[in-house]
Amino acid sequence: MKRGEKIVASVEKLTRQGDGIAFCEGREIVIYRTVPGDKVEAEIKRKRKGRFEATVVDFLEYGRERQPADCQHFGICGGCRWQDIAYEEQLKIKEQMVLDALAEKGLGVADVRSIIANQTPLFYRNKMEFSFGMDHQGHLQLGLHLRGRFNQLFNVVRCCLQSELSNRILQTVRQLASKAGLPPYNLKTHCGLLRFLVIREGKNSGELMVNLVVSEYPCGSIDSLIEAVLEEIPQISTFIVTLHQGKAQVAMGQREFVIKEPGRIIEKCVGLEFEVSPQSFFQTNTLQAERLYREVELIAGDLEGKRLLDLYCGTGGIGLYLARRAKSVLGIELVEEAVEDARKNVARNEIKNAEFVAGTVEEVISELNCEGEKFDLVILDPPRVGLHKKVRSALVDLNPPQILYVSCNPFSLADDLEVLCSSGYRIKLLQPIDMFPQTPHCEIIVSLVA
Repeated sequence: MKRGEKIVASVEKLTRQGDGIAFCEGREIVIYRTVPGDKVEAEIKRKRKGRFEATVVDFLEYGRERQPADCQHFGICGGCRWQDIAYEEQLKIKEQMVLDALAEKGLGVADVRSIIANQTPLFYRNKMEFSFGMDHQGHLQLGLHLRGRFNQLFNVVRCCLQSELSNRILQTVRQLASKAGLPPYNLKTHCGLLRFLVIREGKNSGELMVNLVVSEYPCGSIDSLIEAVLEEIPQISTFIVTLHQGKAQVAMGQREFVIKEPGRIIEKCVGLEFEVSPQSFFQTNTLQAERLYREVELIAGDLEGKRLLDLYCGTGGIGLYLARRAKSVLGIELVEEAVEDARKNVARNEIKNAEFVAGTVEEVISELNCEGEKFDLVILDPPRVGLHKKVRSALVDLNPPQILYVSCNPFSLADDLEVLCSSGYRIKLLQPIDMFPQTPHCEIIVSLVA
């Protein structure tokens, strides 16, 4: 089997990234933009990490109903994978991905609930991060990465996951920066000025934050660019410049400059107000986050007189929502800026029984164990990689009677559940919630009891 060879294959399962896997002549082939049940003619493109990769030449049979994609960038963008699949079919695939991940670890669940659909499958994101670059003709680019090409960009004209106002900001910044001749940052030479544009929007509050990440500031040309953008789009609530002089390609840096006050936005969710700063974590789908919080509350059950430990708490969303019914809440979060926001959110919402601590979860939870602290319920909402092995161990030592694990990755979730279940916990129920339409990702709530 070699590059350029055409094959006919039936897709049997999915990779962890949501791409189809077929088998031909005993060899595993990843075929982009396919799902189980599809039969396709495909062309071999390359072999990587022991697997062949291929693209579809023609669909011979569809395993799931297809539809025209709404986005003009679909197929080249590294974001949405499933815009051509009917939303109802997306939900079925996600449910099966979650169950398959747990089944691989031999984990049984007595109560598996149907996935909760998103009522707004498009234009739902409250945060988008765009990169600056330069095309082969030397023209400025501002957009997203090509599928599978982390060193190549394309100009986003209109993203169907963010609001039309956010799309207008994106286009305006690109046009004005290009007109001003501002150079993008070059990853090879480490020269250039413009690195990232991050747009955050309060879906319920209407507030809008723009964060421009640059390699040099103060800088007169950047000030001129921002002045022109604000004149063009006065709806921007706050504008921030982040100075990032390191080599890592991340949208954060050494210092933040607030150009237009107040340097943060307010978002309203489940009857609470949340301050959100540039580096603070907040669920990227505000409207569905409300449903997530309410489901967590229902699954948690009676919280009267109970002590709650909220790990990876971000700006305090889940913990603050549950605090109104519990005796106390202690939240732990690594990002100090997020903890500062959480503390402000305590005061803003007049909550008297919640406290937030900055630090690594593994260190703080170990300290709690040494101090003999006990909690009735532990809430986990870790990053996609899941729990650090030290957190798993410390959590078992803490031995709470109930754990609510909120995960956006069924595979790391399954790894963690395997350890927790082998330590005496039992999975009581599982509730998937679709927070990320058009992608293979979803949020999952798992209730564990000792």
